[in-house]
Amino acid sequence: MTLGEKIQSCRKSKGLSQEEMASALGISRQALSKWERNTSMPDIDKIVELSNYFSVTTDYLLKDEYIDENVALSTERKKQSENTPIAISTAIIAIGLIISLAMANDGTLFFYWKLSSAALGIGVQIIGICIFEVLYFSKHFEIKNQYLFWSINTWLLSVMPIILLSGVLSKLLNRFEVFHYSFNIILFYFAFNAALTFIFSILSKRWGNVK
Repeated sequence: MTLGEKIQSCRKSKGLSQEEMASALGISRQALSKWERNTSMPDIDKIVELSNYFSVTTDYLLKDEYIDENVALSTERKKQSENTPIAISTAIIAIGLIISLAMANDGTLFFYWKLSSAALGIGVQIIGICIFEVLYFSKHFEIKNQYLFWSINTWLLSVMPIILLSGVLSKLLNRFEVFHYSFNIILFYFAFNAALTFIFSILSKRWGNVK
């Protein structure tokens, strides 16, 4: 790891933004950003200050081959703690989808399913979203976790709305055959979610470069 990568890793392990860390060190955010991108180097006094601030050795900061096990372990634990809310909330949302599908399926074509039948499952999905957002804001996770969460869960959350909306469309466009409806609904589902996933991926990468 380079010096810039180590500074960024230490900052993220403490859950700090660039603005917060720059303020604590008495430097500008732009200066810190340059350090992390390795376009400039901190002075020796700042190296010592960074060492004290993060409770790491100067050898760890300055030597590329030196790995501080405590920092590495702390960073890994932080990543795991940030992924846990995503996994838990996604599981709840998936369960909610299963409940919605099971309760709405009354033996008719999905065009005729009713919102009231799927309400319980949709409610469970909303609870899953709320759990993630509460944990996200209370733990001050990185914003890229928001993008990851939504890029996964738009696929699950959009199933029932699209199915229920298809019932409305089937009445307005009843001159089309059922097969034609089904094909277009499936096509729209995949196109819509693929586009959202792509956008979230771009935003996540852009945020990572900024941070």
